[in-house]
Amino acid sequence: MFLLARRSGHAFGLLVAEEARQNGWLPRLERAVGKGAAVAVRPGVYLSARRWRTLSRTDRTLARIYAVSLTQPDLVFAAHSAAALYRLPLPEDDLEDVHVLEAPEGVAGLVAHPDSAAGEVVTVFGLPATSPVQTVLDMAVLLDYDDALALLRAAIHLPSALHDEPALCTKAELLEAAEAEAARTGDGAIVELARAIGPERLSAAA
Repeated sequence: MFLLARRSGHAFGLLVAEEARQNGWLPRLERAVGKGAAVAVRPGVYLSARRWRTLSRTDRTLARIYAVSLTQPDLVFAAHSAAALYRLPLPEDDLEDVHVLEAPEGVAGLVAHPDSAAGEVVTVFGLPATSPVQTVLDMAVLLDYDDALALLRAAIHLPSALHDEPALCTKAELLEAAEAEAARTGDGAIVELARAIGPERLSAAA
C-alpha cells in the first residue's frame, strides 16, 4: 500500500481507479481494496485505510470533496461543501454527502442546490465553488438560526491572533447581497440575520 500511495499525486494521497487502469496498476489497487488496505472515499476513488483512520472528521469531509473533483471536475461545489472549503464552521464536521450546484442523475452521495443564485464561481484550493458571499447566503438559509449566525460571524471575522487570513467578505457586501436575495425571493429573513451580527464584529468591515 505504501508504494501505491506514492503514485497518488493528489490531496490526501487519493488514488483514482481510472488513473490506475491507464497506468497499469489497477490490479494492485484492487488487491489492496480486497484486503482492506484501501477504502473507497467515493466511487472510483480510494485511500489507504491507515491514512483514512488518521484523518480528522473535517479532513474526511474535504477528502470526499477532492475525490468528487477527481472524477467529475466540472462540478461546482456549493452550500455545505463550499463552506467546508472556506473553513467555515458547520454543525456537522464529517459530511457523507458532497454538495454541488448541479449533480448528474443517478450519482449517489451528491446533493444538488439548483436554486442557489450562483452568480460568480471562484476557485478555492484549486476547486470551483460558489463565491464566499453566495456560500454564506446559501448556508444562512439552510442552517438553524444560531448555527447560521456563527457561520456569518466567522465569514466576516476581524483579524486577530486566531485569524491570520483576511475575512471572506465584509458587512457591506453581505448586506447588499442579502437585500438582493430578499428582493428576488421575497424572504427578508436573511437580511435580518445579517443585521443581527454584533457591531463589535463589524466595525472594521463596515
